[in-house]
Amino acid sequence: MDSKEEGEKVPSDLEKLLDADEQVSLYLKQKEYHPAINLESVAVTNKRVILRHPSMLTIKKSYTDYSYADILNVSIDKGPLRSTLKLNLRPDGSDLSVEDIPNDEAEQAFKIIREGIDKARTKFTV
Repeated sequence: MDSKEEGEKVPSDLEKLLDADEQVSLYLKQKEYHPAINLESVAVTNKRVILRHPSMLTIKKSYTDYSYADILNVSIDKGPLRSTLKLNLRPDGSDLSVEDIPNDEAEQAFKIIREGIDKARTKFTV
């Protein structure tokens, strides 16, 4: 599986979860996630957004994924150096906030997620 050319390498445990035709477009290590759930990293693929959660002192991992069809909107709040991405989720109408992302990576993630949402909407309207 191809991963992001620069920055963090996609962990092998996460690569094993990808579909045969799925590629990671961007992989981000995180510091904070709200609501208060510990989040280690986020993988933005051509099909979905995957959240990687550590547990039991990072010995065990759990994952949550959101298909682009389940994301209503994405927004970005840019600070001087770091940004927050907010995803408005369809199933329960809640917002998922991924904070403390370097501005350039947040802009890349925003663009990839926006394109994924647009493709998912086109797929269902055609």
